[in-house]
Amino acid sequence: MAGGTLFLHEPLDSYTLQALAWRKGEVCLTNGQDYPWLELAIYNGKYYVSFPPLPSVLMLPLTMVFGEDTPNTLMVAIYAIAALVGAYRACLAAKMQGKAAAFWALFAVFSCNMVEISTNGGVWLQAQTLNFAFLMWAIDCILRERRSLCCMFLVLAVGCRPFSAIYIPLALLYFVMKDRDQYGSITDSRFLKKYALPAIVVMTGAAVYMWYNWIRFDNVFEFGHNYLPEFTQAENGQFHISYLLNNLRNIFLRQVKILPSGKLEYPQFDGFAFYVVNPIFIAWFVQIFKDIKNRKISALQIGTCIAILLNLLALCMHKTFGGWQFGARYTIDLIPFVLFYFIISGRERPTGLERLLCGFGILFNGYGAARMRLY
Repeated sequence: MAGGTLFLHEPLDSYTLQALAWRKGEVCLTNGQDYPWLELAIYNGKYYVSFPPLPSVLMLPLTMVFGEDTPNTLMVAIYAIAALVGAYRACLAAKMQGKAAAFWALFAVFSCNMVEISTNGGVWLQAQTLNFAFLMWAIDCILRERRSLCCMFLVLAVGCRPFSAIYIPLALLYFVMKDRDQYGSITDSRFLKKYALPAIVVMTGAAVYMWYNWIRFDNVFEFGHNYLPEFTQAENGQFHISYLLNNLRNIFLRQVKILPSGKLEYPQFDGFAFYVVNPIFIAWFVQIFKDIKNRKISALQIGTCIAILLNLLALCMHKTFGGWQFGARYTIDLIPFVLFYFIISGRERPTGLERLLCGFGILFNGYGAARMRLY
């Protein structure tokens, strides 16, 4: 807002262009036009949006009012606020008191990279903020045992960030454990009936995504990134295990430097220490250590840790770890289920360390947002 950008259109937005093309009945960009400043897939001589399609669905009605100049920066701000509301509701669903719920929602949403990425309507940031919001609302539905609605939000999240599919089995594990206690056996007909509609929701969402991928790239699993020139020209393509070690080294070991002038110097490509810019991870590591030490870690908590780890490893096998960023923005994809871990651990009242980390994260990311947007 200080930069006067809240209602302006960010031109690095292929979702608006995709929505405009849909209105003309086209899945490639209109008239096969190239936009050199965007990451576009090239397939059979045509240009396609190389990202999953869900954010374009929300841009579609906006194009009918604003045309090409959609207020996409305002939209990412709205997505971030929606994530905060979802996180707060999830904490309330776990029977937390209001103040504690407010703290944990703030810690998870605005004490991390979300502060910086929710101030710009670029294509990459739209997908991440919207995915983050959908995951928070899915967690709220998990805790309220709204199975079908939970599956719907998770399917929508996959349409923003495909690796969010990792959390669908985790939600299923939560529900199965709850229902097994109630019915005694997973073969009970009452048990099975509870999963008919959620299964339909997941399969319908998967079928839509696969159909859309097929009509564009003749491959049900291809969203388009593999056809970016950056990856078609790379020896090992978009995803490869050879990228893993370097990305892990960057996000664990690269740090911010304080120059003699007092100014902070930080790498803008491939990330720096994710647990510094997203300090909820430090609190999470401490909580895991306590749970293991006290032998209070449940199967669901272990499953949550495994899902988060798989998501991180999948992200780190990408050729790059994000550019033009403050921090390691890919890692915020993990935070909703880090919050879920705290919730199912029975946590409520924050410790002094957690309060300190939350305050630090808000200040540090506020600084980063100002540096990225105003200078």
